[in-house]
Amino acid sequence: MRQLFLRFYLTVVVCFLASALIIGGLYKHMIERINQHYLTDIFQTTISIVEEELGDLPQSIWHSEISRLRGKLPVPVEIEQLDAYTLSPGNRTALADGDIILVEDEDIYLHRIPETNLMVVLGPVPYLNRLDNISWPDIVGLVLMCAALGIPTWLWMRPFWRDLLALIRQSRKMGNGDFAVRAVLSENSALSPLGSTFNRMAHDVEELTASRQQMIDAISHDLRTPLARMRYRLEALKAGAPAEAQTAGMERDLEAIDQLVEEWLTLRKLERSQFKLELQPMEMQPWLERQLGELAVGGVAIPLENATGLRAPLMEADSYYLSRVLSNTISNAKRYGGGRIEVSLGWHDGVATLNVDDNGPGIPESERERLLQPFERLEGSRNRSTGGYGLGLAIVAMVMRGHGGDIRIEDSPLGGARIALHWPTSLKDANRI
Repeated sequence: MRQLFLRFYLTVVVCFLASALIIGGLYKHMIERINQHYLTDIFQTTISIVEEELGDLPQSIWHSEISRLRGKLPVPVEIEQLDAYTLSPGNRTALADGDIILVEDEDIYLHRIPETNLMVVLGPVPYLNRLDNISWPDIVGLVLMCAALGIPTWLWMRPFWRDLLALIRQSRKMGNGDFAVRAVLSENSALSPLGSTFNRMAHDVEELTASRQQMIDAISHDLRTPLARMRYRLEALKAGAPAEAQTAGMERDLEAIDQLVEEWLTLRKLERSQFKLELQPMEMQPWLERQLGELAVGGVAIPLENATGLRAPLMEADSYYLSRVLSNTISNAKRYGGGRIEVSLGWHDGVATLNVDDNGPGIPESERERLLQPFERLEGSRNRSTGGYGLGLAIVAMVMRGHGGDIRIEDSPLGGARIALHWPTSLKDANRI
């Protein structure tokens, strides 16, 4: 704290002294101008009085008369020869012309008595010397003021430094892996906004770390099952089991591992902040018919309802990732539904809606938000024994957020679950373009 205090204190003192010198200089210049006019008027009046008093008297008694007048005049007065002082050529000329000149080194005023080789000398004036010099009381005053600045500086720096040390301690704990730490600062603290930001960051890091650990645990668990089956089949092959059946099973296990890795990589790609979807106009009717034909259940086409009001609706979307969304939702309906799937497309107030309905057991309302998180599955009828890794709906949610929309799990008119996809887009008729 000492170093921080000294830096801050010296900065304040230097700024104070600089401003004091600048303001003092301006004030001194202004006062000097006023005083010069004032003193000039006094000296002119004094010189006029002296010259009037000496005007009718012989020069032989001028010194005696000046001695008599000295006690009555506001400044010391003497009579001297014109060459009594060493003057610059300019001042010498001005003196010969009858002007009043100031000899700054002597703090005196000179004026030639007309038609003589004598001059009136006014001064020295100590006040003029005090204007140009800084006295020791001035220095003592500046030192005391600089010392007094240290008190409010210390009072301000002490709680600031205390809160800063608290943040440093909590930051070190978080750096060592303790993400549950929080900074407790007073609301009146100057660092209160920084403390709030630190706490939000710590909370986000804690949640992110827990989520990553959960994902790693889930992937490890889901990989362990097909790997265990493959190990069992290898042992069966060594023991002389039929190769064809074991090979087919190993291929299914490899396909499951490949599917898990592919979904995980897709999820990681969608999580990147710099990832952007490529939204382009799409003729939705033929595109959906083609996608649903490829995803047909047992060779039976999946019904499609066009509720947009246009026979050839044209919307904006990323065709690749929207196909991935449709594939995931249809696969989810196949895996957990009752065998019946319907798809409908709608549009209202600038928002497109794509619904995938099934006639399965449905999804409890309390579980719907949780299922949109990675590696989350339902227990019972919709658990991992039916297949899947809990990444499908999480990928769908991320893709829809990339479209500026969302995903909602609702009750289906068929009695099962409805996956409703929404995203903002314009609607045009492809036949009129």
